[in-house]
Amino acid sequence: MARALISVSQDGFTYLTLNGATSRYSDTGQAMTYLGDYARETATQVPVTIDDGKQEVDVLLDETGKIAPAASASPAPPPVPPQDSSSSAAPVASNGDTSADEAATTSAMDITSAEEQAAHPQQPKADAEAGSGDDYPLGTPFSGPAAPSAPTVKRTRVRKHAPQHRNSPQSRPQRLKKITVPGLVLIGIVILMIGAFVIPNIVPAGSQDSPQTIESEKQINPASELSVNKTEDVVPGFDNSPKWETKIPQDASVTASDRGVLVVDEGKLEVLDSSTGKTRYSGKTSEAPTFAVDTMIDGKPALLWQAGNTAEALIDGADKPKSYQLPENARITSAGKSILIKSGNRLSTFGADGLENVPTPESGSTPMAIENDELFSSDWNGPVKAKDIKSGDERSIELEAPADELQIIKWVSAGHGKAITLWGEQGASTNSGHRIQLVVHSLEDGSILSTVTTTTDIVGEMSWVRGQGGKRAYIGPYLFNLESGLLLMDTSSKDIHLSEPRGTIVPCTVDNDDSCLLAGKHAYRTDTNLLALTNDGGTAIVDGADSTIRAYDKTSETSEK
Repeated sequence: MARALISVSQDGFTYLTLNGATSRYSDTGQAMTYLGDYARETATQVPVTIDDGKQEVDVLLDETGKIAPAASASPAPPPVPPQDSSSSAAPVASNGDTSADEAATTSAMDITSAEEQAAHPQQPKADAEAGSGDDYPLGTPFSGPAAPSAPTVKRTRVRKHAPQHRNSPQSRPQRLKKITVPGLVLIGIVILMIGAFVIPNIVPAGSQDSPQTIESEKQINPASELSVNKTEDVVPGFDNSPKWETKIPQDASVTASDRGVLVVDEGKLEVLDSSTGKTRYSGKTSEAPTFAVDTMIDGKPALLWQAGNTAEALIDGADKPKSYQLPENARITSAGKSILIKSGNRLSTFGADGLENVPTPESGSTPMAIENDELFSSDWNGPVKAKDIKSGDERSIELEAPADELQIIKWVSAGHGKAITLWGEQGASTNSGHRIQLVVHSLEDGSILSTVTTTTDIVGEMSWVRGQGGKRAYIGPYLFNLESGLLLMDTSSKDIHLSEPRGTIVPCTVDNDDSCLLAGKHAYRTDTNLLALTNDGGTAIVDGADSTIRAYDKTSETSEK
């Protein structure tokens, strides 16, 4: 018999733990309604413990989803006049992250027949890493395997969605109208929960209440308070006096990385040394680069940029870049430490002497990333296959499941030693409104590095954004340490919206689109245009408003680790 635990956190959300998985709801009524539906559909009794950290109340849901008396571990809440359990509930505000293109829950869940599911299967949407060109080999996003046909489900509850303005009342999750729990009990639960405590989304490894894991004591607690501060520093934690500066044309486009600062203006292309600001290479380009990234070519670090059907790579130690002619309609991904190129069903990567062919995986599998001379690919359900592109040796990586009843509903990305996937119950999709698990796996052995209990409304259609330097990555409001795979911060509590990370510092916006830099647990309001952190985080490169590139040395250790 499955036992459920309900608690309400100080952020106003209700947390429900059932069968080893933790879910978040906007109020206690939704959690109890879900348990009533669960009891009725599984035809089992469900004991429920409601705990505020000081006292507990036990209730029992019978096979019909109705409340039956249960033993109480502490005095029951004072009685209140009964109310009609069929009355509709008032809307409840949510602190969850929202955006203009996200859908909002607007009605109670409906029962959908298996025939309706088969007639309207959900189709996956392309990841942000997927560019134009033919899909491989089953019409899939380039960052993850193809989705199989939608499973046939006897009874699936889905929430209907409609686009709303992010600030409108309709954009907030609405409380379910179908209430199977008597009003007397619900009101008593509200009284009980006055002194509720916080249950974070990440809990220590080995917990019986949740599949989430933590592998490091240095991880920032994602439930801890995130502060918004002001700063007089150009970059928090760095000197205000530059160690070098270089004037650039006013309308030039600038990209910075560990390998160099790429400056392009009216057909002139210049690469500055990140350490000194001096010109490392100067040349011409027929069109503005559309892609620039640090990468590895035959084991050597390089700065690579693409312009049209050509690409150039300035390998460390070289005086001039190596030029490559790309295949027609090629699309490239830097999901891994090396770049993967796809044209039709042909795969290749950059080598010191030109493009090198990469053996295609077996039919039904999708190539996702290349790093350390291994091509990572998988079909929809896994396992992940890692094939050495030079020797042909192959190993299989079984992904650890976060819970027995969950399955993959979306491949988000793979690369930099990690696989990022969304897991949900049967019938869940990226926009179905279900609670889901965002899981980060190790591509070394398939073990879970961390999981986040969330909903499809928050991350279902979001992309995994890797930052400069390979230090940080984020999806929606969740910021991760890309090196360890651990969750660092949930920024939704302060309405902070993240941009592409620069090393361990993340550009962001807060409140009314005020610019900020997120360093550790602090978001600093500043207009600084941070281009990159180089020298293993010891140097910050900034594009000044006066068309001057400046570099600042780090002065103190911050709380970002």
